[in-house]
Amino acid sequence: MKSKVLIVALPLLFGACSSPSPALQEYIVTPKVSVAQAKTSKYRKKIVKVASVYAGDDLHSRSMFYVENGMKKFAYASSEWAESPQKFVHKEVMQMLAQTKLFGFVQLPSSKVESDFILETRLNDFTQYFEEDNKKSYVVASITFTLVNSKKHTIVASKTFSSKVDASSLNAVGGVKALSVALKEVLSDASVWIAKVAQ
Repeated sequence: MKSKVLIVALPLLFGACSSPSPALQEYIVTPKVSVAQAKTSKYRKKIVKVASVYAGDDLHSRSMFYVENGMKKFAYASSEWAESPQKFVHKEVMQMLAQTKLFGFVQLPSSKVESDFILETRLNDFTQYFEEDNKKSYVVASITFTLVNSKKHTIVASKTFSSKVDASSLNAVGGVKALSVALKEVLSDASVWIAKVAQ
């Protein structure tokens, strides 16, 4: 399947001062995952609510974190997300699920309409890593999806998808590009999985 990745860097300019600070770069990632629309689905007339993404505190932040030597965590000083990974991953999951056409309606978490199913999402990892010699960098995106029958309060299916992608450069830009590819792969795999669940 074909997919496109769009990365936008938005410079934030600060007021003039005697020693100008570097412009802070904000990054927006839109993986543009193309999913195959299911020809059949037993949930075609059902309503699914996509719950807010569960994630650790770091992934609720707009700060762009990276890890060195597998143990030291830092945040880029001049780069950040335009919105937190927890928020934009939720938007991408909503879009992916709607594109599959597996359900009759895909709801936001705030919807007051009673749903038949709830898709719970846990963002386990969305981080750039540097190896011990700092000569190589890679990213990991990992998401657990759990489909819950909201009428019976039972789990229909649950699965974790992970992707590890090498960064093209040893900086924030390389990390953003690799994370966008990793997220695209995770969402693509998840769409295939949930289509099988709905058969």
